[in-house]
Amino acid sequence: VVPLRLRGSVSRSIAFERDGDRRVSRGSEMCTFMPLRGGVNDDPRHIIDLTGDGTVTLQTNQEQAVDAATLEGVLNHPGSQTRTDVLFGGAEPFEWLDLRLTCTTGSGLSRMTVESPAVTSGLVRPQFGRGGPAVAAKGTLAYLTLRPAEQADGPRRYEVGVIGHGPGGGALADQVAAEIRTWDQTYRSRDVRFEIRPLSVDPIEPGPGRFVISWS
Repeated sequence: VVPLRLRGSVSRSIAFERDGDRRVSRGSEMCTFMPLRGGVNDDPRHIIDLTGDGTVTLQTNQEQAVDAATLEGVLNHPGSQTRTDVLFGGAEPFEWLDLRLTCTTGSGLSRMTVESPAVTSGLVRPQFGRGGPAVAAKGTLAYLTLRPAEQADGPRRYEVGVIGHGPGGGALADQVAAEIRTWDQTYRSRDVRFEIRPLSVDPIEPGPGRFVISWS
């Protein structure tokens, strides 16, 4: 049983069993854990201040190619929101959607942290009160947001959307929204399996719903 940060900010605790030269998952749970620091195999994190006063920050990891300088002032660009029509119940977790997005977006998901003044002023509308997942690419930022779904009755549900800022904010928001719809239509009800293969053998090829992450 090992905790693994898979890509960007998405981490899971996974139970593996040996199957020949592979390790195959028998179950997994969403988790957070303290990464190794300051030594062999350390896993440094970087905090990017998006507002200059620390009210909105973005946490990135060492494998993510995010240039902090290009994100300076990104929230000064008007936000472009894209709807998805993908609904979640009030207590339904987002963990499997986050896993899909971190595998399909260019640099993986990052964690955006927000202080209340940035929300009350209308600067950002994050998925949760203190922030949520975001994608950064080439001076552009897109993050997930929620709004109550239009419904006549029944348990309250929420529609997930994407807000983009920066020169390509609208395009990045559309890209992330398209991945959310694909997950909802094709993969939402499917099981997830993880494998670890040694670097000495040829990796399996990526394909629809199958992703390969290399460690060296």
